[in-house]
Amino acid sequence: MGFPGPSAPPLRGLSRSPCQTWTRLAKTLRGNLDTFSLADLLQWLEINALSGRVIVTRDEVTRTIDLKGGAIVFVSSSRPEERLGAFLTARSLLQEQAVYELLAESFVTGRNLTRLILERKLLTREALGEAVESLAIQILLDLFHWSGATFEFDPLYRIEDLIRIHLSLRGQVLAFHGAKSLDDSGEIKPPKASSAKADMLAWEQEFSPEVLAESFWSILDTLPGDRFTPAELRGHFLSFHQFAERVRKRLLEPVRLFPLYDDTGAMLRQALQEGAGPERIVQIAALDPFLTADVLYLANALRTEPARLVGTVREAAEVVGAPAMTRLVGLLADPGTPKLPSAEKMEQVVRRAALSTAVAASHLSQAWDMSTDLAYTLGLLELLGSYDLLKLLMRVSFQPGPVRAPTLNRFRTVFGRALARKLNLPRMHEEVLGSTGRVTAKSPASEQLIFFAKQLAPTEQIGSEWMSEDPELADRYASLPLKPGLPQLVERDAAMLRDILQL
Repeated sequence: MGFPGPSAPPLRGLSRSPCQTWTRLAKTLRGNLDTFSLADLLQWLEINALSGRVIVTRDEVTRTIDLKGGAIVFVSSSRPEERLGAFLTARSLLQEQAVYELLAESFVTGRNLTRLILERKLLTREALGEAVESLAIQILLDLFHWSGATFEFDPLYRIEDLIRIHLSLRGQVLAFHGAKSLDDSGEIKPPKASSAKADMLAWEQEFSPEVLAESFWSILDTLPGDRFTPAELRGHFLSFHQFAERVRKRLLEPVRLFPLYDDTGAMLRQALQEGAGPERIVQIAALDPFLTADVLYLANALRTEPARLVGTVREAAEVVGAPAMTRLVGLLADPGTPKLPSAEKMEQVVRRAALSTAVAASHLSQAWDMSTDLAYTLGLLELLGSYDLLKLLMRVSFQPGPVRAPTLNRFRTVFGRALARKLNLPRMHEEVLGSTGRVTAKSPASEQLIFFAKQLAPTEQIGSEWMSEDPELADRYASLPLKPGLPQLVERDAAMLRDILQL
């Protein structure tokens, strides 16, 4: 889904003349804009007529600059409000429904949005070029105000110059305007505060050598006794850091859609053949957490205000419209699109757990003054914070035991929260995906809901158990006006879904 390629060691000695101090590497070049300015970087790339992609990262925001022969041909950003689709709809250059349909194809096939717009003749090349250039300048000039940002230049990245905007976007000219903008403002913008907490660490800092070392020894401190030989300890230490590096690289990858379960694809194909409407798709999505996540990502792709983010598939269907919804699921369900094997044991376990939590949450929704659809969705998506980590863990020679489980839990919170933000999910979804699993009466309502939902379906849960030692929370649960025989009702409804899917 979903997160650039192999990296070279950080550059050193970037002080005076870029041409004298840079070394051409086979893959990537990396540095820090606090020590080597964006103005110097753009001028050096232009003077040397280089092609490739520059990726600038600060906290959880990534911006990319594509160059061909030293000329800037495209600029993009991970911020929703700085994405081309949102930019075009905000300026009424394209209708929102038309952009959703284009994005559905772009997300699944990977085809460039600008190419799709030109192929369908929705805008002239000149009009699209003017819009892209306007957005690019806006993003680039703002970059000159950034502090604490790192950059990575990949000369091997294949660049497409579809709209030829580079005649006016020259690196040296931008450097001049950027420096002037910086002088006029007299300030460098510090990183924006996190949407969760102002003092929350950026996820990149969680992977610094100091933090990782402290985390590893903290895990060992929680284990009773001296249970490891020096050789075993070294093995756990290496496995922990190998796993951490895989998680870090996964988070650096751009967002991509999740593959569906293969039986979900079959149900969708049949529904489309029968001419079924969006409501049928909503019902099928309730059986697959990955389809649900994909639909929500599409629906929120043009939403730039947190209060307007969509939290359920039914809401998403209304937002994107029937043509875009049909286009998205049709492409995802196509036999040529990768699928998850629904008969594989791990996939079945993950799916059973997601469905059971979702059903239990829906039965508890009224107690938290929440719609049934929203509660069900929160329960269905909760495992997304662990799913990719479980997959990554299988690729590391990490021996099962007392170190592996807390290692998984250590990264679940940062990974789940970063994933929710990359998918542009609402705050409640981020709270669930990024939960520590330690719940109190002061925890957000979404976390309390999922905690109690898991208590109603304990045999189906996987991964780290959600826990609470707060007596106030226990008292609240005891006071809830729950239906008689609620655990039995949850098991009955979950069993019905498992029977449908033959789980």
